[in-house]
Amino acid sequence: MTLDDVEILTGQQVKEIFYDVYNGFWRKWRDNIPEFHSAEWDKIVEHEKRLRRKYRSCPLVVHMIQDLMDQLEARSRKQSDR
Repeated sequence: MTLDDVEILTGQQVKEIFYDVYNGFWRKWRDNIPEFHSAEWDKIVEHEKRLRRKYRSCPLVVHMIQDLMDQLEARSRKQSDR
């Protein structure tokens, strides 16, 4: 990736992205993680897709959401192993 590939966001756009991803997504699911590949898990996936669509797959959103999805998946699988 070069600087020419970077989408320039305003401070307000970055603020909204962090708010939606952290407060709207992460805080909603972090302590209420359903079993992986369940109907409830599909709700997480749909929430993720809505955020990607809202921000037109902005790389900042994609990276943040993917990292958080990895966290949720790992936690879900670990819970299932118990």
